[in-house]
Amino acid sequence: MPSINLWEAVHVPFDVIRDGYRRLRKALFTKPRPSGEYYVVDGSVAEIEAALGEYSFAPNWEFSYHKRGEVMNLARVVHERNAVDGTTYRWWQTHLRGWRNDDGRLELHAHWELEPTENGNPHIDGVGFDFDRGMATLRSFLDEADIEYETTTIEAERSDG
Repeated sequence: MPSINLWEAVHVPFDVIRDGYRRLRKALFTKPRPSGEYYVVDGSVAEIEAALGEYSFAPNWEFSYHKRGEVMNLARVVHERNAVDGTTYRWWQTHLRGWRNDDGRLELHAHWELEPTENGNPHIDGVGFDFDRGMATLRSFLDEADIEYETTTIEAERSDG
C-alpha cells in the first residue's frame, strides 16, 4: 500500500494562522511598555533586525506579552546552566523589544530571562529575570555590529492594575 505524504496533499495556511495568533495575543495579552534604560539607535526595524540577526537574534512575537506600541520583538536563545533557588535551568534568552520614537529612531530595551517554551510557568513567574544582564548583552552586540546608540531613560505609562 503506498504511503501518502499529508504535507503534499494539504496546504496549511501558516501565514494566516501566525497572523491570527498575533492578533489574538495583542487582544488578550497586552501590557504597557516598561520604564527604564533604553538604547536609542538610527535605522529601520528591518535594518536593525538584520544586523542583530547576524548574532542569532530572531523574531519572538509569538511567545511574549504584547507591549503597547512595540515595533520590534527579538530573542536570542542560549543553552546555559544556571541554578535559581536550587533548581537548574538550561534554556535562557536575551529578549529585546523596540519602539519607534517621535524622531523616527528606535528605542531598544532588553532583559535576560528563562526561555518561555521550555520553562513556561517559571518564565511567567519571573524566575531568573535580569534587566542589567539583558541590557549588557544587547550593548555588546550593538558594539560588535558597529551600531551607534545613545542611552536614555524612559518613564512609561502606568497601568491601572
